[in-house]
Parts: sequence; structure tokens; C-alpha cells
Amino acid sequence: MKKISVMILLASSFWGMAQERPELDEIVDPVGPHTPVILMPAIATDRPDITESAQITPVGWFQYEGGYQYSHAEQSLPGGSITDRHQFEEVLRFGISKRFEVRAVINANTERIDIPSTWLDPMRMTGVSPVTFGFKYNLFEESDRWPQITWLSHISTSWISSGDYANVYPEQIFHEQRLMLEKELMPRLGIASNIGISGGMSEMWTGTDEGMFSLALGYDLGNNLGVYAEYFSNWEVQGVQLFGTHYFDGGFTKLLSNDLQLDIYAGVDLSSYLGSKFNSSGFFFGTGVSYRLPLASYLK
Repeated sequence: MKKISVMILLASSFWGMAQERPELDEIVDPVGPHTPVILMPAIATDRPDITESAQITPVGWFQYEGGYQYSHAEQSLPGGSITDRHQFEEVLRFGISKRFEVRAVINANTERIDIPSTWLDPMRMTGVSPVTFGFKYNLFEESDRWPQITWLSHISTSWISSGDYANVYPEQIFHEQRLMLEKELMPRLGIASNIGISGGMSEMWTGTDEGMFSLALGYDLGNNLGVYAEYFSNWEVQGVQLFGTHYFDGGFTKLLSNDLQLDIYAGVDLSSYLGSKFNSSGFFFGTGVSYRLPLASYLK
């Protein structure tokens, strides 16, 4: 359940599609000497939902996405455990080209893990989870018939971590690969989906034993306010069995300016209602802020 919780907290979002924004284009300055004026699209973030956005950070711009999340999870396999987690999460993004961005994910956690079947006191873990580095590459732009398609690749290692999370798996590097699809259905309605796999790599073994799927709808409510609803599931291989967990979440986003947005969200584990082999339950909620600023105009 710990790995699943980590995946949950690597939040992502196509919410920007659900808020009407001008396309990147040129217009004529009505008061100047007919000088082209660039209209920058409003910020599009990977938070607050799990579905990573297929949008790329604008060239030369730095984008920060941070927030807080509380999650409560209970599972019965094996032996049973109850986990309460407070997480402060940060995603740092930088646009290298129109189709390529580099990124880092930094999560600071405090966890309380109780195993009721034993006489042991609850275990506490505090520190910074293995820092994640990666990139996004846009494969296909959106058209009338096809969605925008982007590939995401992440790697992380406990060598770059702190506190109780330092060197938990000193000889392993973890990877995650996702295919992200995003499409505008109507001027105010968008849909997005992610399909991903993940696993561990070491000198002796490279494997994929986890995966995810998500589907989200976003709608523009007007006045720079957006709302989304999302289903997502995570699967994990244990031995020869495949276990899955199912979630539903939703939330709101608010644009305070073209480059600044706030969000709030909540979700619930549906596994116990859908008869999942991985008998789990729980909930999570959080809030965050995202902003961007130009750092390297010479890249344009």
C-alpha cells in the first residue's frame, strides 16, 4: 500500500483544458505600430488530479507546483496495516523546447503506520522520499480527430533522499513510464487519460510490477473556475497474483492570473465496493498552488 500511496501523491492534472484560455497566436496591436503581440495560454498544471497533463511547459519558463495532502489508508493483505500520511509535494518543471520539458518531483512526508495484528507500537517515518527526475516529450499535437499525446519518463533512487527514507533500497533505481492523452470535446469540456507502468531496476534485475490507468473529465465553470472528476486505478504484482486498487476523486481549480492558480481536491478508495482482491479502503484530500515565470527567454 505504501507504493500505491506514493503513486497517488505524484499528482497530475489536465485541469487547464477545462478552463477556457486563448490559443498561442499573434494579433495586431490596436494602438501600436501594428506590432505582433503574443497571447500566452493560461498555466496548465499536472496537479491536482492523478492524470498528468499532456501539455508541455512553455519554452524558457519555469513552473512550480506545490501543495499539501493528507491520506488515510487501510489494507488487510498481508496482516493488515493502517497508514496516515502528511505529505508536502513539489513539482519543478522547465520547458526546453516546444515538445520537451525536464522535471523533478520532491515529496516530504510524515507517516504513522500501525499494524493491529502485532503488539508493536505504531511506526513513524519522516523525511524526503526518493527524489524523482524525468522529462516529458510531446509525440503528437491535438487535431480534430486525434488527442494530444505525450510520453513521460521518471526515475528515482533512495540515494537522493533523507530521514527515514534514506537508502531504503540502496541498490535499486525505480522507473515510471506513462502515455498521456488529452482532447477537447467541447469549448468548455475536456477529457484526458494516462496509462502507465513502473518498477525497480538493479544490477541483477530490471522489472515492471506496477501500473496505473486514469480517466478524467474537466469542465470550465466560468470566471476562471474549473472543476474535474476522475477515476483511476493502480495495480501491483505480488508473487503470481495481480492486485488492483480503484479510486475516485474530484476538485476545483481557480486562476488568479494567467500564471497563478490555486486548487483543492478530495478522493476515496473504491476497492472495497468493487470487490478488489487487494482489500483496502481510505481517503485523501489536499490543496495547492502553482505558478510560472520566464527564466530563459533566449531559448525561444
